[in-house]
Amino acid sequence: MRKLVKLLAIATATLALAAPALVGAADHLDAPTVKTNGAIDINDVYVFPGADAANTVLTFTVNPAAGVISGTTFDAAAEYRIQVDTDGDEAEDLTYLFDFAAVAGGTQAYTVTLNGAPFAAGTTGSNVAVASGGQVFAGLVDDPFFFDLNGFNNFKMQLLAGNGIDLSQICDSDPDSNFFAGFNGSAIALEVPDGDLGGTIGVWAETRIDEGSGLVQVERMGKPAINTVFNHTDATKDAYNRALPSGDTADYTDDVAGTVSLIRQELGDSVATADAYGATVAGLLLPDVIGYDTSAAANYAMLNGRALADDVIDISYGVVTDGDLTSDCVASDSAFRAAFPYYAVANAAAATPAPTPGIVPNTATQPVPTSTSLALLLGLGAMLVLTGVASLALAQRRTRR
Repeated sequence: MRKLVKLLAIATATLALAAPALVGAADHLDAPTVKTNGAIDINDVYVFPGADAANTVLTFTVNPAAGVISGTTFDAAAEYRIQVDTDGDEAEDLTYLFDFAAVAGGTQAYTVTLNGAPFAAGTTGSNVAVASGGQVFAGLVDDPFFFDLNGFNNFKMQLLAGNGIDLSQICDSDPDSNFFAGFNGSAIALEVPDGDLGGTIGVWAETRIDEGSGLVQVERMGKPAINTVFNHTDATKDAYNRALPSGDTADYTDDVAGTVSLIRQELGDSVATADAYGATVAGLLLPDVIGYDTSAAANYAMLNGRALADDVIDISYGVVTDGDLTSDCVASDSAFRAAFPYYAVANAAAATPAPTPGIVPNTATQPVPTSTSLALLLGLGAMLVLTGVASLALAQRRTRR
């Protein structure tokens, strides 16, 4: 346990120093290629029902911290794709391709094709109706992500001080604040009738650029944090972004299962028990596609879509600590719109984090998690810090061989 706490402390410190503004973000700045251009860096993918329950919204954001560390427009030399698998074979059956022109007069014109056929056309910042009964939107919006980074940093400092794991540091008597309040991103959003998609679908997003021999895929994402957590080098992260979901189970099960298994072994599990748990996790997370039953509400906790308002931090904390910690005591700062494109309007500038009103801090003493709940914390929910832990642990394994 002491070895694992030490690894966790080093990893959290390294991550916090390297990217303090983006700790906890799902897929921001995940690989070398996309770090060079925020306009092709996918942040998050969402799939949820529209205001009309007979419609489904497929949407994703790029430009992490738009206007701060990224631009606020789309790359005219890139392609943006929403891929939909309608028959469960982990390959796209529907491709919605967004192609943007250069900025002119403060906006960008764009076209959308569906499997190569004209589907819609418009300009950024405005909703555009499509013939099938849906709508499309592209433009700057408020980033829905929210997280108490300061509380997490307090938790980290206690680890660094050698005080062990104290969950009360995450949600304590001090004012808890959403560090990401006021951040923006660039969204591509599509709402279509469920009949265009089918009953059960798989969804992911891609960006493509010309590297000299034609357009190639350089980024892809479905579920949050798969590439961030389970690939540990620049080369493997870039390779993952260029791979296809249809190969995920064959190509990445060992990486996912092995990383989780190693963490469980560090906690004292037998090799057999740890390997079985790792295989279970890999089976849940791969392929890297958001599954969605269009007849049900989106619920990230149930791996059925992902809504803009889903509190992925609270969901993770509640699950991984067996209910010992169910909140980071911050709420979303986003005033989501009731109508398409649903994102909150873009912020004028990033705001200074402020305590969230109406959220009661958790001042009770938090029990130290059992090995099972701590393992879940490290294996599933602590996607905030696992990259460093896994990398260090893998390095130790190589050293022992």
